[in-house]
Amino acid sequence: MTETRAPLDFEKYQYGAVAGYLASSDDDSTRRFAPNALEVLAGEKGLNLGEEALGFIRGTQASEKGIQTAIGVYGGAFQEKRAQYKPSELTSWYSPALSGLDDETKDKLLGELSKHDETIGDINKKLQRAAYILDNKAPRGFHPEDVVEQAKATQQKYGGAFLVMQALDEYVFENLRADAVEVTKAKELKDLASKL
Repeated sequence: MTETRAPLDFEKYQYGAVAGYLASSDDDSTRRFAPNALEVLAGEKGLNLGEEALGFIRGTQASEKGIQTAIGVYGGAFQEKRAQYKPSELTSWYSPALSGLDDETKDKLLGELSKHDETIGDINKKLQRAAYILDNKAPRGFHPEDVVEQAKATQQKYGGAFLVMQALDEYVFENLRADAVEVTKAKELKDLASKL
């Protein structure tokens, strides 16, 4: 029997984030799937817009600007909602990326995520502040040495969890990419068949 779980509230926006992930690729053959990730976003696996999905899809795909706007709005909603969770609360969302790994590896990765009892948003703010302080553009001595040391300690403290989340996010997005590829395949092959 397959285990079902309640979706996390950011998951309905995940294809907006996937569209952004695909659109930011340097590879044209990857970028072409971004508009269709937005189509999946409008469907049952995302916002579940029903009959309104067609208008959403046509509107977003009418221009490159429409695609970028939809990615900004829904990718931003994904990030905003997800920032309210602690890293350890994403275990179920990361399960596709963790499947097939040995227990020791899973435990080590999940252990890194469970080290912090703060939200992702709070961690990101701390890491951004630390990065700003440690930015090489600031003149030497601009920040007091104790502030610089605290910034280094912050990066050390949260760096592992951030790296684990980045890696797992990439694999989850790659799994979700398959849905966008499926929509693209159906459209392109139907178009090809109509020309034969």
